[in-house]
Amino acid sequence: MTKPPAKKTARASLSLDALPAARPKRAESGPFEVPKLQRNTLNDEVYDQLKQAIMAGRLEPGVRMTIRSLAAAFGISLMPVREALRRLVAEQVLEMLPNRSVALPVITRERFREITQIRISLESLAAEEAAGRVTDADIETLDRLNAAMEKPNAAQSPGYLESNREFHFYLYRKSGLTILVSLIESLWLQIGPLLTIQQAAIARTPTPPQVHHHVLLRALKKRDAKAAGRAIGADIDDAAKIIAKAL
Repeated sequence: MTKPPAKKTARASLSLDALPAARPKRAESGPFEVPKLQRNTLNDEVYDQLKQAIMAGRLEPGVRMTIRSLAAAFGISLMPVREALRRLVAEQVLEMLPNRSVALPVITRERFREITQIRISLESLAAEEAAGRVTDADIETLDRLNAAMEKPNAAQSPGYLESNREFHFYLYRKSGLTILVSLIESLWLQIGPLLTIQQAAIARTPTPPQVHHHVLLRALKKRDAKAAGRAIGADIDDAAKIIAKAL
């Protein structure tokens, strides 16, 4: 008798998905928390992330940063970080140190006074121009941003300076003067780290009132350009007096 053909035993297929995932290597920590970036437009993204961190006071003057530590924090190669740092050094926002490291320069009292005078002129102009362009919806947005800064203990939050920056630059961008906004941004990059001094002083008040912001909002509702400019100038001047005492 002919034996029936043996039944073939089905072979279980092995999928890579069934394998346990490899544990990711622990990345070298950077000087602050940053999101992982995509591979496109990396130079600009690193540049923008560093600028935002500096203007929000998340980096202190004199603190060293290496290309390698920043690349590890961003999860990217060295080249985009090197190019971003090169741009910031060329703009005199960062200074190059030995061993391929960079740092925010320490600002002298004289330099801070000069920057403050220029800021008052430029930012007052931006506020005046914005007063004639803002809509009611824009004013509501500014009002919400300011309200967030006046919540109890808001000044003790790490995001306080970021909210303050967002309030100011939302207004300045409404001026429609892109060159002016770029100039203002370059000045904020130089004094951003010092804003933590102002934050510490405000934090001693349980619910810090943003007096000049309220004056500004009233001026915007009336579309009073000159009053808006004066409010911004007074806001900068008061903050500068607090910071200057610590320099």
